[in-house]
Amino acid sequence: MHITSAIAIAATTVGLVLGAPEASADTGVFAPHENTYVTTDGLTYTVGQADSAVHPIAPLNNMPTNREAFMEASFYGRVSGSGTGTLRAGYFIACAVDIDLIFSATAGVSMSLGANAGVSASPDLVSPGVAASIGPTIAAGVGLDLSISPGEIKDVVIDQKTLTPDRTGTVVSHDFHLWAHHCGGPVTIRPYTMITVSSPDTDASGAVFGDPMVI
Repeated sequence: MHITSAIAIAATTVGLVLGAPEASADTGVFAPHENTYVTTDGLTYTVGQADSAVHPIAPLNNMPTNREAFMEASFYGRVSGSGTGTLRAGYFIACAVDIDLIFSATAGVSMSLGANAGVSASPDLVSPGVAASIGPTIAAGVGLDLSISPGEIKDVVIDQKTLTPDRTGTVVSHDFHLWAHHCGGPVTIRPYTMITVSSPDTDASGAVFGDPMVI
């Protein structure tokens, strides 16, 4: 078997483990959320979001470790009386696991994919003809290193808007493109709207979080 065949086996196995990307997926539409707060001095402020939807798409490079989606949402806030504020809109996005896949060529080691990717192999997978054309280092051994760590939660900010008294400020987002690379398993997306307000007597804050969206 040639080296290209060995790499193909490894890539196929990793694809089976991580799952192939979907050619298409259904749109998810989620319920609106809103919170209203009242401070001890009577300052009232509201934060919310509506029309939240996710449109998953197949990754452009068709890699099983990538996820992509287009997002829709309206984020809004309102401050009463003499208060002013700032509205912040965005998404928290998290992978189940972060994956770093590296092909390496190391002299003096055998072809050992079984420990990391579930493939049994041996040094004779590299033929002398292939080794002669690409060098003795590759002939000595080819390894596949697959490191996996817990997925991180990323804060993706869409926009911030200043709020004036007794007026509703809104951030409307259409076709906001979200993507995650080197991700094993599903990606979870949660929209959020945060508000900070200030009056002559009070500084306050609040937030609303949408339903988690899995792609």
